[in-house]
Amino acid sequence: MNTVNRVDQCFDEMTKSERCVAVFFREHLNDFAFFTLDKLADAINISTTSVIRFCRRLGFAGFKDFQDALHSDIMHQPDLLDKFHRTWNTSMGDELLTQTVHQGIRCIQNTFHTISYETLAESVKLLVKAKRVFTFGMKESYALTHYTYTRLLTVRDNVFILNAGYNGEVEPILSLTEEDVCIVFLFHRYTKLTLQILPLLQKQGTKIILVTSAPFDQVQKYCTVLIPCIVDANGIKNSSLAPICLADYLCNAVAMQNGNATVRYMQQSEKLFDSGAVLGS
Repeated sequence: MNTVNRVDQCFDEMTKSERCVAVFFREHLNDFAFFTLDKLADAINISTTSVIRFCRRLGFAGFKDFQDALHSDIMHQPDLLDKFHRTWNTSMGDELLTQTVHQGIRCIQNTFHTISYETLAESVKLLVKAKRVFTFGMKESYALTHYTYTRLLTVRDNVFILNAGYNGEVEPILSLTEEDVCIVFLFHRYTKLTLQILPLLQKQGTKIILVTSAPFDQVQKYCTVLIPCIVDANGIKNSSLAPICLADYLCNAVAMQNGNATVRYMQQSEKLFDSGAVLGS
């Protein structure tokens, strides 16, 4: 029995304070998995003792024991049918719309509450100084790859989508150098090939900005900067809102830091549009 099922089974037996923890748990799984006990208690506005009692109510020795079990649950993500039944059982009709919106907003808020300003500043610095910027992601992460490419292409030159891995080809990686930066999106469900490409990029000396969700212990060693995004919205599919907002922020921040260089680049782009070469007029 996983931790979510344990909470549901024990809910009626819980005290009022334990139920407060349980409700927060159902809506903030990632917070429970990776916050410290003190930080979690502050977020719920409850005592650390109440959190520990909640964990013991579920049959765990304490908070660490509970958190270890939750880590194991996260490592083994539910499949689409599991997510369908979970969504079916928790929301229907108008409630589904409200829940979807609120969960998407929660993903954004919790993501940017977790990311440090230093992490974002370092990422922007890398993107500004890079000779070339590449974006990479496979399967569903490709949508984020293309979106980020279109954002950054608006504010600086030499931005490309890295097509390595498609049709079994990895040769495009050979052209990357220490002067390049690659933004890699790695979200469930990702392929083994994506994991294999990270060390290949690192071997080329390419600086890697890795945008991913927890747990990331196995991939953190390959990146220059890791930007964690919360995407689990407790629906059939994970939410992409947090990484999309991140891409928008990086676009704006790169433009502001580049200043006059961005202005000149945009002026050239506007001339191209005005010439009719793009619109075909």
